[in-house]
Formats: sequence, C-alpha cells, structure tokens
Amino acid sequence: MADQVRVGLIGTSYWADQLHLPAVASHDAGTVVAICGRDRERAELLAEKYGVPSVYTDYQAMIDRARLDAVIVATPEDLHHPMTMAALKAGKHVLCEKPMARTAAQSQEMLTAAEAANVKHMVQFTNRGLPHYRYIKEVVDDGYVGQPYHAYFYWPTGWFPAEEVNSYHWAFDARRANGAVNELGAHMIDLARWYLGEVVRVSATLRNFVPHLDQDGTPMENANDSAFLLLDFASGAHGVVHVGSPNIASDDLNHTGQVAIISGSGGTLESRGDPWTSPPISEIRGLRRGAASAETLTIPNAYFGGSDPNDVFQVFQSQSIGPRLFIDAIIQDLAISPNFSDGHQVQRIIDAALESDLTNAAQLI
Repeated sequence: MADQVRVGLIGTSYWADQLHLPAVASHDAGTVVAICGRDRERAELLAEKYGVPSVYTDYQAMIDRARLDAVIVATPEDLHHPMTMAALKAGKHVLCEKPMARTAAQSQEMLTAAEAANVKHMVQFTNRGLPHYRYIKEVVDDGYVGQPYHAYFYWPTGWFPAEEVNSYHWAFDARRANGAVNELGAHMIDLARWYLGEVVRVSATLRNFVPHLDQDGTPMENANDSAFLLLDFASGAHGVVHVGSPNIASDDLNHTGQVAIISGSGGTLESRGDPWTSPPISEIRGLRRGAASAETLTIPNAYFGGSDPNDVFQVFQSQSIGPRLFIDAIIQDLAISPNFSDGHQVQRIIDAALESDLTNAAQLI
C-alpha cells in the first residue's frame, strides 16, 4: 500500500486549474509531479503556480518517463480513450474527466482494461461531490419522494448564445465530439442514474441551433447544442433530461442553472443549483404527501466540512470527493464511485440517444 501518490496531469484548461490541481495539492498523500499540455507555455505557467517539477507536451512521453503512480486525464472527450488506454497499459491508476469517451465501445474498452490492470479508476462527475446534490441524494434515499414516478433534469447553460456564431469550441465540432448530449448531458444523465437507478430505454431528439465555424473561419459539421431525452428506468419510473447551450440565460430566471424535479408516491422535490454563480445558487424545496405546504430544505453544515458555502468548490480541497477520493482510494485500497462502470453506463445512454435521434425510434439499453 502506497503512502504517497505521484500524479501526472494531462490537460491545462481552466478546469485543471480550478479543480484538479488544487484538489491534489490539498491532499497530504497526493503530489502532481508532471503536467502535460499541447501549449508548453500554458503548462509551464501552471507548473510554476503549483510547484510541479516536470512539464511535457507529449502524454506518452510523460507516462513513459515520469515516475507516476496515477494519471488524471482532463482533456477534450475525443482524447480520453487513447490517453486512458496508454496510462492503463503502463499500469497507472486513472481518473478521467467526463464524458468518459466518445462511444460506449470506447468506454467498454477502457473499463475492461482498467479491471484487467487491477488499478483504481474513476470518472469526474463533479455534481456527485457538490453539497447540493449529495444532500438531495440523501433525501431521496431516505424516502422523501417514496417510490419515484417521474423526474426532470434540465440544464440550459447560456454558454454559447447566437451572438457567438463565429466562435469555435471542440464540444460542437462533430469530428471531435457528440455535442451537448455528451458534454452537458453526461452530468445530468449521471444524476438521473444516481438518484433513480438504471435506465432501460431511451428516446431522444437532438438539434443544432447555433452554427459554429471551424478554427480557420470556414463552415464545419456542427454537433448538437440542444438535446431532449426520455428515459425509462428499470424501477418503472420515467424521466426527461434536457440540456442546451444556446439559451439566453440569467440568474434572474427561475429555470437557469441545473434544475431537478423528482416526484413519487410520497412527495415531490424541486431543486435549482448553480455553483458557478456568485453567490452559488442552491435552492431545494419539497412537499410531502399530506403536508399543508411545501418546505425549504437547508443543506446541513456537515456537507461543507468547514469550507465556505459561497465557494462550493472548496469542498474538493477538504473532503474525500473528486481527486481527493481518487487519492484516498489508492492509498487505502477503497472502492470508488463514480468509477469507469458508471461512466460506461452513462455512455451507453448517450449512444442510445444518438441512435434514437438518427432512427426516430426508442432504443433499449
């Protein structure tokens, strides 16, 4: 059993800076010893900021040459499969950003390889670490809604409105990504599975409303930027997942942020969460069967673990969630959730949604 985990990070985005690097740095047993990015200058800036001794621009070279125990893959989705497979081939533990892959065939290969290598594997579904969603999970598991009947998971980001028509983003480049259903949908699909269990059938309709140009300013094939999914659960419940990026959004609107509504035999929960606003939005209301009126549910302080509720991402630097859970699992030989199996199940649902939209027919999982 290791007493220190030497981590190599692939990816130098704002998310690597906001979540992964601070989280590993906060753990006494975790050390980022190498960072890899295609932009060496950017990688060197992050390395200097976090005291990372080695910088690479080739991930295979980092895996081969740096003395690593584990790898964090925090890159665009089309790179997750080759980078993860390279790390697994070298026997490294792997934390992969969501969505796990571009296809369920890729995620299955990653899961199979991780299990064969007998290493720890994890997918970074961020909502599972946020106090807002962890508390909802507790309330649902404690029976607040009884037997779930139906649910609604909605996330209109407003990140790419029509006025940004000439912008390029890899998530909407059909050559590299599956669009909103993968980039945004993975989060909400994971929540749906976490709260309500396995999905057995998917019907979906996908659209692209805002065309994006290629990096050289020429037209390109755009992936979807809006996705509606109807999910049937093994329990008999059904639900809707709706994600979209071109929305006109504002904190002043009631349905901006991530909205979740779960109704069942015992009651209804309604929530709205958005950790990126200042202060973050965390609204949870509930109505139990027989109650005269709805109530506001307040997240217990224990979920914040002493961190600032107005900076909810601080929990990733103090609690055993996200990258810190990954380190703990390696050190203490713990089971991890969400792992590659969870990521693969989400990817199967996304594949089914893409096929349903293509064929105009429901798909069994």
